Amino acid sequence: MNTLEKLELLSENCSDNTELERIIGQLLNVILIRHRQKLAIYNSDVEQFEIKYQLTSEQFVEQFNSGSLGDAMDYFEWFGLCELRQDILQKIHKLEQAL
Repeated sequence: MNTLEKLELLSENCSDNTELERIIGQLLNVILIRHRQKLAIYNSDVEQFEIKYQLTSEQFVEQFNSGSLGDAMDYFEWFGLCELRQDILQKIHKLEQAL
């Protein structure tokens, strides 16, 4: 059974839309909590780079994108973390709007 079929089955077996909305809200809240936990990890990792290189992530990304920093592996890891953090922030924002 695929996900869409499972959702249809859930919809068919809920007594009304209020119950279905409550269940979906609970699932979205679980996902939101997981995303916030990931964000905390990303923030901690990014902060270590900010301390190490004495740059904010905004300053770093600007310099990295301009090519003025070089090709150190730390920079690529930091840049990747900044991108992951931005992505998870967007997901958190959408989930918060849905709840």
